[in-house]
Amino acid sequence: MGKWTVNKIVITGNTTDAANGTFTYGKTSDYMEFKSNDDDQVELSLSGQRTIGTYVGTQDSFNMAFPEEGASYCTINSLTENVLQFTAKVDKTNLVKVYYLSR
Repeated sequence: MGKWTVNKIVITGNTTDAANGTFTYGKTSDYMEFKSNDDDQVELSLSGQRTIGTYVGTQDSFNMAFPEEGASYCTINSLTENVLQFTAKVDKTNLVKVYYLSR
């Protein structure tokens, strides 16, 4: 839970090669916030583009969904007080995103 700075996202499996690769962020406006409200919202802000989705989770995995992308099945690779790294597999696609977050 809480707000994390998005440092980078590594994308593979996209049908367009230009959309694959490592995308670096890290500004204060680049964040992912897992809100503890009744709607279980997740907010993703990258380069000034803000998207609101939902999430539900267990101890070492969770699912999240954004309107334009659909559902993703996420596995936590690393979690400390200051680091969160997880792999998100987008449902019904070959698209995989590894998120590198910090705070």
